[in-house]
Amino acid sequence: MTPAEITPLSVLFEIMKRYGALSNKEVAGILLSGRPLSDGRSPLSRLNDRTWISRTIVHAPAGMLSEQYFCDFPVAALRLASRMKSRKKQMLSGEQILDVVCGEPGRQMDHALEAHGQDPTLYRNMLDRIQVDVSLSTDERAEVALVLMVTAACIGNVRRAVEEAQGFTAKMHGAPMATPVPKLVVRDDEPSVAEQRQPWLGLVRVIDGLVAGAPQWVEPTVEGTVVGTLALEERSVNQVEPDVSGRHARIWCDGEGQWLVDGLGSKGGTTLVSGLSGEAVVVEPPKAERGEFVSAPVPLCPGDSITFGASSTFVVIEGFPA
Repeated sequence: MTPAEITPLSVLFEIMKRYGALSNKEVAGILLSGRPLSDGRSPLSRLNDRTWISRTIVHAPAGMLSEQYFCDFPVAALRLASRMKSRKKQMLSGEQILDVVCGEPGRQMDHALEAHGQDPTLYRNMLDRIQVDVSLSTDERAEVALVLMVTAACIGNVRRAVEEAQGFTAKMHGAPMATPVPKLVVRDDEPSVAEQRQPWLGLVRVIDGLVAGAPQWVEPTVEGTVVGTLALEERSVNQVEPDVSGRHARIWCDGEGQWLVDGLGSKGGTTLVSGLSGEAVVVEPPKAERGEFVSAPVPLCPGDSITFGASSTFVVIEGFPA
């Protein structure tokens, strides 16, 4: 491939293939929108058309595709992070993802942006800032870096990508990227603050494929909290549609750090979709379909999506509330 043929999107697809063991079809399935375009078809409906994916998406010149072709960039980044961390043959840690995006492999994105008329300086400055932000955990920094890379690749606009990453950080963690401060010296035998703390679970509301509002955080305790329109527990998840029961489901963390969700006899039921496999798991069916179904706790992992009732859908993340 000549330099002129390299596009920001082709770099993203190549990085995901080489370092995340994700096929072009898998990456396209995460990036593309299910909303119809002017011709009545959605980009996602063309997922099996390899020629269309290659010509129209992977090798599209920077800035040629409108945002309508893609789903919400932060949602796509969170799902890519989940897949990269969960691949059996090529599992990556948050630190390794940072090394890929911010390190030498990610330099190809700088070159692709520059080849298509974008000054990569701002993009690289943002990556440098992400790497040294001590207010975020390694996994959180990896997610922000992926938001930046995904946005830059899809729309080929560095300023827009930086705005998206900054907005994601502010929405998810309560503040934008901060100017680095000198690191405190910590003795080798003293664990850092992040190592002493168990990450909280965040539920990020998704409406029509777009992130809606800040995360709703659940403390990592065996008591956990309750999802429901009228739930009164500490940090209850109440930002749901009216069809969600008053006390719909319970989310908690067991003694080994595993998050779990269980139904509480709701009318509308609860369904979880694995961020790794895409497999749907019924946590609790709607009351009319329940029959002899016996509810049992279901593991809940970062990158999963979970729907309470008919349409209250959330993407699962881990982190520390501001």
